[in-house]
Amino acid sequence: MLNFCGKMVVNASLGLFLAFSGFLLDACNNNGEPAKKTADCGELPALEFSKNLKVGKLCDENVAEIRSIVGRDTLVKRFKLGKAPQKVVALSSAQIGYMLRLGLESRIVGVGDGKYIADSALYARVAAGQVAEVGSGSTISLEKLVALQPDLVMSFATGGGHDDYERIDALNLPLMLTSEWQEDSPLAKAEWIKLYGMMFGVEALADSIFEQSKSAYNATRDPSSSLRSAQDDNKVCPHVLVGMSYGGVWYAPGGNSFTARLIKDAGGCYLWAADTSRELQFTLEEIMKVADSADVWVNPGMFGSPEELLAAEPRVKYIKAFKEKRVCQNDGRKGPGGGNDFYESAVAYPAEMLQNLQECIQKATKGADSARKGFDWYHNIFIF
Repeated sequence: MLNFCGKMVVNASLGLFLAFSGFLLDACNNNGEPAKKTADCGELPALEFSKNLKVGKLCDENVAEIRSIVGRDTLVKRFKLGKAPQKVVALSSAQIGYMLRLGLESRIVGVGDGKYIADSALYARVAAGQVAEVGSGSTISLEKLVALQPDLVMSFATGGGHDDYERIDALNLPLMLTSEWQEDSPLAKAEWIKLYGMMFGVEALADSIFEQSKSAYNATRDPSSSLRSAQDDNKVCPHVLVGMSYGGVWYAPGGNSFTARLIKDAGGCYLWAADTSRELQFTLEEIMKVADSADVWVNPGMFGSPEELLAAEPRVKYIKAFKEKRVCQNDGRKGPGGGNDFYESAVAYPAEMLQNLQECIQKATKGADSARKGFDWYHNIFIF
């Protein structure tokens, strides 16, 4: 059973939360009655990589603390993790990915939209009516959610107008916010498996998986990536362009983002590695000024073929990476309904994801390695 033990919205600094957490966060026991405040027992230790998750014991009880940026605010919530939930509604692809990695797929009784599920076995359970579709965002069915009587609902919040988090929260169901998607590195995302390990009583398995993943990731990482600064990234490796134009605006991740870190560790030089903004926007004219320096183009929006890219924006034909047929997209593995497995299982397989992108960046003209036992998320759209 999951018990929500408090919430806090911070407009400026997490330090405000930490300073007053003993006053603001009242713990609760399994009967919903007031219990000793978890904040009275001290603070949870930071994890090795994650900036948004802490897990550990406070007052001899398993506790998780989750931080999420919601619009301009920082939301921090603390949860007491009691009896392992048996009936779970998972509303994001990554939540499903962690559960699948730990062999917990039988606990899933509800999902958002079944068509986005990449795992074929889970997709079949949804198609057969064994797992309910409750919708998401503005289309979520609160009636279906309540009827499932779940032990746990996992959702997320972006601060946008289509968020369903607050609507679910009003139902008084056991609800957990997750924010792994806001982490800035593959290992930080992978470390979230520890939350699922503690929550479902398989801590040893989760810890073992993470340690193996960390070791494999570090062994795969380009050795020069730890030595390069952002200022060096225009000199020593393939220059990488990311993003695509929508409505005349080119959207790309900032230099401190998950994608930028993955590219660096894969041996690429992200064109905007030195920019610390969370998200970047350019005019197409600005992109054309760097078009001749883009050796490889990664994550070209939602488009999976050269024809789709040209139909959406004909001027991409002038980008060097397009002309040289070195464009890597992450949709090489899809479910029966077209769901992109990159957003589902790749979070739990960071080393495989890194090696896959590394191959695509370094050997883009050769395409993905089909002998890699099903982990070919990234592929050259001109070849496969």
